[in-house]
Amino acid sequence: MLTRLRRITRPALLLLHALLLAACSQAPQPSMAVPGSVVSLAPPPGFRPAPNFSGFVSEDGRASILVAELPAEASSAVSGLFVDEPAARSRFASQGVQVDRLESLSLEGRTVPVVIGSQAAHGYTFGKWVALFSGSPTVMVTVQAPRDHALTHKQAMQALATVTLRPQATLEEKIAAMPFSIKPAPPFRLLDTLSGSAVALTAGELDTDPEGRQPLIVVASQLSLPFASNDPQKVSDQLISGSVRIQGGTITSRENVPFGGITGHRVDGITPDGRHYRHYLALWPGERFVRLVAILPAGSSKETEDAVEAMAASVRFREP
Repeated sequence: MLTRLRRITRPALLLLHALLLAACSQAPQPSMAVPGSVVSLAPPPGFRPAPNFSGFVSEDGRASILVAELPAEASSAVSGLFVDEPAARSRFASQGVQVDRLESLSLEGRTVPVVIGSQAAHGYTFGKWVALFSGSPTVMVTVQAPRDHALTHKQAMQALATVTLRPQATLEEKIAAMPFSIKPAPPFRLLDTLSGSAVALTAGELDTDPEGRQPLIVVASQLSLPFASNDPQKVSDQLISGSVRIQGGTITSRENVPFGGITGHRVDGITPDGRHYRHYLALWPGERFVRLVAILPAGSSKETEDAVEAMAASVRFREP
């Protein structure tokens, strides 16, 4: 009888042990604050805080969770992306995202829309989960992973369901969390950051300048090259052609210059409406890149142009 009981009990204990191990290996992580943002969330197992953008990255570097805080003036326009499935399909298609369906989460008495779809990039098809958290600020959280990744739909939705928003970070906190550093030079001042990977500066009294009367500088970084090339000149030209305010302009000069702590590429040109632009690009090892775009009204002072050069010279990637 005892022998028979041992035969029954031992497999049961082994099965229980295996289940406990599996449960432990898939246990959700605690909620973590995203530096420089108002967001905290519990990422899926195997994810860690990203060193170079606002969010989290998987241990294999193939999946990520990106947090983007949107300026107040953009909130209403972005909310229109999530009104219904036809609107989502149409609007997201312009960004190369194929929308499969629109779901929602119920969090603390409010409904959070989640667009679920896919996007082809860098030779892979990525599954995407994009959630919009309305408020001040409005926050968009995107989970993305290659189709063959271990991340599941359930895990992505569970991570989004843990999102909480705390009081808005100060500009100083957001700047400190950027993947690069830059030293503002007079007459320029910091405006704000975007998505934890870009910072805007201007010279003048206006914070919002749709007519482009004031000088504007935007510095942005990315963890992967957006095009199938590591030639700074080719990548620079492609980035310029995709930048709304300077695309279609006339290039007047180009040269290799120090930028981002390494040898970069600088392009000077004239925008279609007659303003002067200067575009710096540095491609770092590991496919990271940083770019600086300066758009200056015609007839800008030498002080302004010198300040652009000084700030470009100050840009550095932060060490992970």
